[in-house]
Amino acid sequence: MLELRSIDAGYGSFQALFDVSLDVRAGEAIGVIGPNGAGKTTLMRVISGLIRPTSGTITMQGSDVVATPAHRIVSLGIAHVPENRRLFPRLTVADNLKMGAYMPGARAHYAERLDFVFELFPRLKERLQQMAGTMSGGEQQMCAIGRALMSNPKL
Repeated sequence: MLELRSIDAGYGSFQALFDVSLDVRAGEAIGVIGPNGAGKTTLMRVISGLIRPTSGTITMQGSDVVATPAHRIVSLGIAHVPENRRLFPRLTVADNLKMGAYMPGARAHYAERLDFVFELFPRLKERLQQMAGTMSGGEQQMCAIGRALMSNPKL
């Protein structure tokens, strides 16, 4: 499903990833562990297109992720929930979830994806009209994960 080959990446002149290769097959759960500064977040940012590798290749079900514009990577089936959640704090929970279903393919399945998210996180259904920025940290994390799931990601 996802293949990374010989990925180097970093920030300016600082290189955080050195020759990383990784395969994720459908149905697999992969964990990336390491101490602070080991490159875990950089790896996730490279996969989701937030930063571009300086060398190497990334493919998602045969599509070239590196050549795909960052705003189109979600259409390849990749969703990313960043550490700091990155919700729209002045939008309601409902509006944040709608943002996750922005891509045309996701819009067609909005109601069923919403039901799926509510099954996982019933608290979000109770908070639909609440501003996301006023919820507890755990509730915000549920909303961020729910928003990512609205796109029906494969990864």
